[in-house]
Amino acid sequence: MSGERANDPAEHLFAEGKKYDWKQDKSPAAASLARANFQQAALMEHRGAMRALAHMIYDGRGGPQDKKQALLLLWSAFRCGDQEALEELGDLLASYAEQLTIPSEAKQAAAISETIGQLDAALSKVLGYMGRLVQAKS
Repeated sequence: MSGERANDPAEHLFAEGKKYDWKQDKSPAAASLARANFQQAALMEHRGAMRALAHMIYDGRGGPQDKKQALLLLWSAFRCGDQEALEELGDLLASYAEQLTIPSEAKQAAAISETIGQLDAALSKVLGYMGRLVQAKS
């Protein structure tokens, strides 16, 4: 952790959440503590915490399950600049689509998941190209 990040309260909360997160399968209390720490860091727009919290909310670990809220949280992380969140959103959306009972909703969610996959692949190409331009310039 760099000195700048070491003093970041959101980074500290995220690190604390990760400490409890790996113990959560053995302890419901650890899951609750991980979720609470991730929640606080996510409120400070810590992207890693937003992603971790989204997965906990999606699965109902450490608190109530809310799949729609989890999907929206991953979307928020992406909108804050976290490209990894986009891939995770596509994966969770595909899983969500399989669980929907209304065929038209399931079909739409699956189609959006596929579109997200295409968008993620395209963004990866753009980022790679732009990275090479930056290197060539330096």
